Amino acid sequence: MLTKVRTATLSGIRGYPVTVETDLHSGLPGFHIVGLADTTIKEASRRIKPAIQNCGGKFPGERVTVNLVPAGRPKEGSHFDLPIALGIMMLGTDLVDMEETAFIGEVSLDGTINGVRGALPLAICLRSAGIRNLVLPLENAAEASILEDINILPVTHLVEAAEYAAGMRQLPVYKRKETLEQNHDSSLDFAQVIGQESVKRAILVGAAGNHGILMMGSPGCGKTMMARRIPGILPALTYEEKVEITGIYSVAGLLSKEEPVVSQRPFRSPHHNITQAGLIGGGARPRPGELSLAHRGVLFLDEMGEFDSRVIDAMRQPVEEGIIRINRNLEEIIFPSEVMMVIAANPCKCGNLWDERKECTCSPRLIESYRRKLMGPFADRIDIHIKVNPVDRDSLSSFDDRETDPDGRTQTHWENTADMRDKVSKARAVQTARYAGESYSCNGQLDENGIRKYCSLGEEGKALMMASYDRLGLSMRGYSKILRMARTIADLAGCEDIRTEHVAEALMYRIDLKQ
Repeated sequence: MLTKVRTATLSGIRGYPVTVETDLHSGLPGFHIVGLADTTIKEASRRIKPAIQNCGGKFPGERVTVNLVPAGRPKEGSHFDLPIALGIMMLGTDLVDMEETAFIGEVSLDGTINGVRGALPLAICLRSAGIRNLVLPLENAAEASILEDINILPVTHLVEAAEYAAGMRQLPVYKRKETLEQNHDSSLDFAQVIGQESVKRAILVGAAGNHGILMMGSPGCGKTMMARRIPGILPALTYEEKVEITGIYSVAGLLSKEEPVVSQRPFRSPHHNITQAGLIGGGARPRPGELSLAHRGVLFLDEMGEFDSRVIDAMRQPVEEGIIRINRNLEEIIFPSEVMMVIAANPCKCGNLWDERKECTCSPRLIESYRRKLMGPFADRIDIHIKVNPVDRDSLSSFDDRETDPDGRTQTHWENTADMRDKVSKARAVQTARYAGESYSCNGQLDENGIRKYCSLGEEGKALMMASYDRLGLSMRGYSKILRMARTIADLAGCEDIRTEHVAEALMYRIDLKQ
């Protein structure tokens, strides 16, 4: 007797289909699982037998063999419990047509079906494999129902799934509750930032073209405050981006019942004592790190000078390529890492080097050691380098001149988040139209061919770049990044051609970190 039940397994954040074959034959009683199953799957034998018996079923008294096809690829996860249990329960019975139906779920000893990690990536994989009906735990139904072309059939107990597989029960299709799009946090508005208009302009350019930004300045001048407001000026997530980001958070186990779908741009701010695996991803069972959790959003490194140098160096290639490659057990696992890097750092260990009102207590050797992280190859991969000065007295005095509108919102003459978001959205729309059919969608992703094609300069612009190349000590990478920024500044200005003033502004955003 043989049964076949379809399911899937994960490799990083991507799934591939698996068929659970269950065979019953004469011999000494036994339960064997083969097909490169991990420890979690092999332990299923100790969960499934009492679960079947506690549901009133009878566990076979003969030899049971479960084969996970394809047998040559590693498989992991407790979501194999449900398909294995159903395969055993259906031995010797006539199954309904299961060719377009798959099952995932963890089984408790009393038959309760528990939620699992990675339900959305598994559902995406099964949908691509031709599955039209997916039976899964009720806990995972909300996140998986974001997919529009697969029937999500939630269950809470093993008996429900078994009766459905036997054709004795119909399961209702889960209908996702339409929720209003969450508004950006009104408590984080750029209008609350006193002064710092030049830095806000640099942030606007960075957000419009997805350029990384490094802010250096004394403690308390507003670096962190401005960084936390950047997600509010980024364009709203598209449907595809929501699916992609929700899948990553599902694998990481960070989805909640209150927010089963990620609808806002991620903002991740890891502490400086984070390990390389925590930032990049990895582990015995590779899981996404902070870089991947910030995918399509903002990764903020506060106090970059305090991070371990090896952790900083490990980010070079992922930030440049937008993907992370991890090799485990003869297979390559890929995590996405297309992020807007935002970095804040002090000019020295005590932070007072650039503050004329305070005295720096750092020795020249300590300053050099601290700056080494800020002037290395990783910093050269960050497009915008901007100096953040303390707030001047004139800006501070205008803090008390603010007015309040009838809704209780503070009105200032400083640019607010809504205005900045509108400018960013218009610039991104120009880039999306320009790069239709290309492998990139915004200026910050342009490669050498893209720069040559879309970032051509006039004679005055070329002369300015040549004069600045030696004066600023630019590398070829830095030279290319200035051209990308100039393209973004031109897009913000609504200009098709890059003008000299656009190049001049882009050059302002590459301060000499050695000063």
